[in-house]
Amino acid sequence: MIGTLINSILPIFILIFIGWGAVKYKLVGVEAKDVCSNLVAYFVFPALLFMETAKAKPEQIIYPKWMLAFFLAISIIWLLSVLFNRYVFKLPNKENVVSSFISTFPNEGGMGIPFLTHLIGLTAVVSVARANFIIALTLIPLTIFLMEINKNQNNEMNKLHLFIKALLKSIKKPMVLAVILGVIFSFMHITQLLPTVFTDSIELISKSCIFISLFAVGVNLYGIRFKISKFLFFNLSLKSLISALVGFSLVYLFNISGNDAKEFVLLLAMPTATISTIMALQWNTIENEATSLYLTSTILSLLSLPLIVYIFQ
Repeated sequence: MIGTLINSILPIFILIFIGWGAVKYKLVGVEAKDVCSNLVAYFVFPALLFMETAKAKPEQIIYPKWMLAFFLAISIIWLLSVLFNRYVFKLPNKENVVSSFISTFPNEGGMGIPFLTHLIGLTAVVSVARANFIIALTLIPLTIFLMEINKNQNNEMNKLHLFIKALLKSIKKPMVLAVILGVIFSFMHITQLLPTVFTDSIELISKSCIFISLFAVGVNLYGIRFKISKFLFFNLSLKSLISALVGFSLVYLFNISGNDAKEFVLLLAMPTATISTIMALQWNTIENEATSLYLTSTILSLLSLPLIVYIFQ
């Protein structure tokens, strides 16, 4: 059984290594990071998320128990990070917000989609869509809102207006819009009315998901600066161990089973998302810590993700 597990998971990390090696040996330039990231964010993921949610039955998409449990999971992980950052590491508000964001946000796109579709099948994309939607409505706008509050703390602001603005900014992302459109098509039962040339084009784009997304992860890993600290070890434990334990606890408490439970825990245990690291760089906040966590959590997933899969066997 272990041999079968290794054979099913190892190709995922080989593709990541190919992306890293392509930059290392100058088969592609460092600028390929932006190209790959844009291909994934604007074309490949949205295409796959749209098709799989549009084809899914409404009751498969709207799974209240799963969605509530996932919301509670990311809330618990985020709150743990906030408390430790404030009372143990004594971080200022801005650094605390960004640290909690990168520690909570799983790489559901770059690692989650290819990993789960390779391991479970395309049906797993629906779980990724649910998780993506929940994070887009909660974690991302909350982080943007808190960063804006910190930026303008000396000015009078309409906080509700700021939060709505942050929420709209999050919803406008192609991956979120793709899920919303897919849900609409599923609930209205009009997917079959789409022209074949349109659906075939979307299918062709989505079939490139596994290779392009994992290649992009490898490309993004190249050249990352690594900084060892107690802060890194805490966030690495939170991302790779505690998140999984929270996931196992909640699937038990909410009586979630089968592939739904496996997808739930694996999504929470995914390494830090590329986008959260990019946002830390854009905000000029804990850049070294963010890139170090992205690197180490991705490498550690070589062990943690197969272990979780083994536990579910």
